[in-house]
Amino acid sequence: MWERGCSLTAAGRALVLAESGGADRGTAGDLPLGRRDAILLSLHESWFGERLRCSVTCPSCQGRLETEVSTVDLRVPAGTGGPVTAAGVELDVRPVSTADLLAAADRRALLVRCVRSARKGERAVPPSELPEEALDAVAAALPDLDPQADVSLGMSCASCEHEWGAPFDIAGYLWAVLDAHARRLLYEIHELATAYGWTEREVLSVGPARRRFYLEAART
Repeated sequence: MWERGCSLTAAGRALVLAESGGADRGTAGDLPLGRRDAILLSLHESWFGERLRCSVTCPSCQGRLETEVSTVDLRVPAGTGGPVTAAGVELDVRPVSTADLLAAADRRALLVRCVRSARKGERAVPPSELPEEALDAVAAALPDLDPQADVSLGMSCASCEHEWGAPFDIAGYLWAVLDAHARRLLYEIHELATAYGWTEREVLSVGPARRRFYLEAART
C-alpha cells in the first residue's frame, strides 16, 4: 500500500488509505470527504491507536507548539444540507469528494462539480455558467454540509497568547505516520540483510520484538 501511494498525489494517497480502511474500491472516490476522513480516523485507531501527536507553528510569533489529540475529539456531528441561494440562483449542492479533487484543475472547476443543479426562477442554469458570486456561496456552504471534512484544532500559544484554529488533515497525517513506519521498516530490512545475509522475506518473517533484538546484536 505504501509503495502504491508513493507516486500519487495527496488526494490519490487518501483514496488508497480509504480503500485499505474498507471503502469499496469502485466507489471510494465518490464518498464525501467527511465520510472518507471518518474511515481514516478508524484506520488510525486500528493501526496506531487513538492518540495523535501534532506539531504546529503559531501564525503570530512563529513558535512551535506540540499537542496531542484523540481521534474521538476529531469526530464531529454530521452536517445539515439545504438549498443555497445566491445571485438569484437556487443551487442544489453536494459535498466535495476525492474524485472531485483528482479531476478539478482549479477552484472554480471543483465548485462547479459540487453543484447538482441550479435554477433561476423556472430556468435551469448550467453549473459551468454560474457567476463567481454563486460559486462563492457554494464554497461557504460546504463546511456546514460536510463538517468532518473541515476539522480544526483550537490552539493557544503559551508564548504570545495568540489563539487560532489550526486545520487538521487526517489523510495527510495518517500518510506521514505510515510513510515513517514503512521507511523505518525498510531500513531495518537493509540492516539485517547486510548483517546476516537474510532475504527481505526472511526479515519480515521475524516478529518485531525479535527483530529489535537482532538489530541491537548487529550493532554491538
